[in-house]
Amino acid sequence: MSSTRTNNVTRAERDRQMHAERLTTAAYAGKSNALRRGTTSLERLRAPELTAENVRMDGFFEAITRAQYETGLWQTLLDALQSSRDAVATWHEQMAKAELEAERPEGGMGNPVADARRHLWLEANRDFARDAADSFRRVS
Repeated sequence: MSSTRTNNVTRAERDRQMHAERLTTAAYAGKSNALRRGTTSLERLRAPELTAENVRMDGFFEAITRAQYETGLWQTLLDALQSSRDAVATWHEQMAKAELEAERPEGGMGNPVADARRHLWLEANRDFARDAADSFRRVS
């Protein structure tokens, strides 16, 4: 009986470990996607045909900044996964934090740059929470 119990614990532990590995792989993919979006925007910004007449520069900077924020959120998740024994709880905790942040009212801070960054930070949290939830469903 104790042999079966040991095998069950071992099997459960192996399943938990495999799931944690899949979640970590998904988090790396999420970070990679956020980096790719930022890199694509940066490459478009450097395109030789780009002129002031055919582009809104602030749009590119917004895309790059959002990608940077979202990349940071994925990295925070990766860091948390590395130091946690419960990958599922850690993943849900990070998604909940992002959702909570995304629900905060924007409110004007009186500084247009700070307001714009705040708006992008909230959007990045919203995108991260959505993408993390999608990734979790696919992996689980």
